[in-house]
Amino acid sequence: MPARNIHSAHAAPRSHTVDIDLLRVFDTVVRIGSFTTAAKALSRTQSAVSMQLRRLEEQLGVQLVARGTRQLAPTPEGVQLLPLARQMLSLNDQLFHDVDRQEVSGSIRIGSIEHYATRVLPVLIAEFCRQHPRIHVELHHGVSSVMHAELGSRYDMVIGVGAVGSGEGLRLTKSRIVWASTAGSATHLQRPLPLALNPEGAMLRDWATHALDRAGIPWRIAYTSTSVTGLEAAVRAGIAVGVFREATISKRLKILGAKEGMPSLPDSEVWLASVPLPGRKAVELLEAFLIQKLRK
Repeated sequence: MPARNIHSAHAAPRSHTVDIDLLRVFDTVVRIGSFTTAAKALSRTQSAVSMQLRRLEEQLGVQLVARGTRQLAPTPEGVQLLPLARQMLSLNDQLFHDVDRQEVSGSIRIGSIEHYATRVLPVLIAEFCRQHPRIHVELHHGVSSVMHAELGSRYDMVIGVGAVGSGEGLRLTKSRIVWASTAGSATHLQRPLPLALNPEGAMLRDWATHALDRAGIPWRIAYTSTSVTGLEAAVRAGIAVGVFREATISKRLKILGAKEGMPSLPDSEVWLASVPLPGRKAVELLEAFLIQKLRK
């Protein structure tokens, strides 16, 4: 390809729009002086780098790099183009830097069931906030049905638990609900059956008591707590039988089933629901982030 001055009137390019990516290839090849090493630096194949450089040369109508030498070097036309190319690359990078500085901002209030609020979400929210330092997230834990009723007023997003197919939100995970006692305990044989459950109105409490009523097993409340940790402590102490999601149950507890005379319980799903309001880009970003992380 004959070398021509890039400002020559005879060097009419095929397009008046230069691909920034091609300029980056040219700059990298000149800086490194090798197609092979430049390809590694750009995470591309050597043939792709060579083809992209040739495409830039064809577009500009000049040869930019002298080939056939052990160390690649720019032609005089390449030397002339290099500062302009680097200026364009710098402006391109500055553009994205300025856009990134105008990051999405806002405050998000999340309501979550205890297991996610205490064991799962804190680490994920910390990661999200490092990526989006102008978004502030406030995390609360509570009862699924109560939080769902307050979605849109008190909460922008809720992670709750319900029956499979409840339709309260996007399903994240599915898990069995199981009875549990401490290993070696005969608490499940006592009548009335002592129970460690959440307060009245909680889903697992309703499921447990209804299942026992249908099976004709008398029961009594021995321990009440809104905290899973508190319920597990009561069960480990041997004062009651508890009801937990199998996916999160402590390894120190023993699952009870039909062999121990316990009635079956429904399966559950953890769901995520958010408020689809226009202009809430922060909520959209966090929702997409959590779905991607929690569905793994």
